[in-house]
Amino acid sequence: MNESKRTGDDSSFLKMLGKRIAAQLEKRPFCVVFEDDLKRCWPNSLTHQEEWKSEIHRFAESQGWSATILEGVFGTRAIFQRLESGAVDHEGSTRWR
Repeated sequence: MNESKRTGDDSSFLKMLGKRIAAQLEKRPFCVVFEDDLKRCWPNSLTHQEEWKSEIHRFAESQGWSATILEGVFGTRAIFQRLESGAVDHEGSTRWR
């Protein structure tokens, strides 16, 4: 994530979120993170929607995970999952299976 876009303590939120996701992935094949938690780490008011999603994907990939971002009636959520070796789509970005 572009450090200049960070405000306040969102880097500590990001560290806490990373630990929470890692702990969940030890127990389950995926971890769902809801919009409120996503916005604490990546305030989407600061970027365009596509850049906001890209930052979440870059974070996931830096941790060895993938992120699928879904938007629906209950708001935006990201589903994180461990990357499978070789799980790359045609555009070169990783994805989960």
